[in-house]
Amino acid sequence: MNIEQKDDLVIIDEFEIEGFIDKEQCCSVCKFHLVYYEDFDAYFCPNCNYWTESNCGDLDCDYCSNRPEKPLPVK
Repeated sequence: MNIEQKDDLVIIDEFEIEGFIDKEQCCSVCKFHLVYYEDFDAYFCPNCNYWTESNCGDLDCDYCSNRPEKPLPVK
């Protein structure tokens, strides 16, 4: 996996998201740095491809109601 940050974009294997790599938070499973995904106001592990927090459950929430099951497209 190739991951880099350019300004307010995180690029993961050519997939671009608005957000940042959090150098202070790590995945509890693989210890990879977490990424903040601005569109969904949530952190995820790009290595494990899972959200580190559950959605709020509010069907009208602008962030959670459209959040995909996995943060990154599955290849």
